[in-house]
Amino acid sequence: MKQMYKAAILSLTTIFFWAMSNVFLRYSILEYDCNQFAIACSNVLFSGLAMIALGNHKIDVKKIITNYQTWVFGALQIFRNLFMIMAFFYISSTQANLLSNIEIIFSVFFAWVLFKRRPGGVDFIAMLFIFIGCFILVSGLQFDVMVKVTVFVAISSFLNTLRTIIAEVHKDNKSELTFKERLSVTGWIMFVSGITFIVCFAVLSYILSFMPQSVISALPFVEFLPKPYEYIAFNNVICGLINGVVFYAFSMYCYLYAVSLSNSEYFMMFRSTQAIFTYFVEVLVSAFTVLPFLELNATDWIAAATIILSSASMVMMRTPRGRKLRQTISSFMMK
Repeated sequence: MKQMYKAAILSLTTIFFWAMSNVFLRYSILEYDCNQFAIACSNVLFSGLAMIALGNHKIDVKKIITNYQTWVFGALQIFRNLFMIMAFFYISSTQANLLSNIEIIFSVFFAWVLFKRRPGGVDFIAMLFIFIGCFILVSGLQFDVMVKVTVFVAISSFLNTLRTIIAEVHKDNKSELTFKERLSVTGWIMFVSGITFIVCFAVLSYILSFMPQSVISALPFVEFLPKPYEYIAFNNVICGLINGVVFYAFSMYCYLYAVSLSNSEYFMMFRSTQAIFTYFVEVLVSAFTVLPFLELNATDWIAAATIILSSASMVMMRTPRGRKLRQTISSFMMK
């Protein structure tokens, strides 16, 4: 029981720092014209370096680097951040976090398929209301914006669900690690993924610079790739450094620790409250910076309440009292 309470505290700490990170990233791309892919990579790279510097230097680095799960986690980490940052061009961080609660739906079904943790009837009802709330939220957007936002957030949420599952099963992400050992393990996982993607995509961008324009036009993903020099551009490096060291490093430490103590869908339930933290951070930041002031109409508030309350009910159903209530409901429905 104490372990689950600890996981809950770590999960809430994670999403608070993720909220600040999301607002800072949106501020960076709107105010300083940061490239979304370059800052996504530098953010992961610098957060990894910060944790390595503070961690246990005697950790078995070779074991971590040669573990395929490290590379899968890193790839999911980079692309999850990339698609979420792309959504920030069109909607606020709070709206993006509300929509990303569809992660809960992905998480529950993945846990059902992979770990045989079958959801209950209340879970299905709650997931339906989450979906309805997300639909209400995007229905007020212009059609072209709605399509882009839906695609970007859906992909980001799907990748984040996979990332959380990898974190749960990662062989080196053990709950009995010491504080410094966990810092090093998390740091090296972040660092190897960040540096590898920077090098690979910088080389790819360089190769594409010699390709005919007809070939470039036939490859739609190319427009998202930064030029090699953009990885070392001052705005991308500094913003990635600040976010990676100040917000992201600590959040990833808490995130991996929380998942090692509990499981993926348990963490995702708490993740559903991230929009609440993000809203207060975004309103505060917009009052002192050029970040657009967040305005939510009555429909947005209804959608937000639907999503958050539905997610909260799923959290409660995973507490001891909630499980007893679920059993009572199931017994009543079977009569």
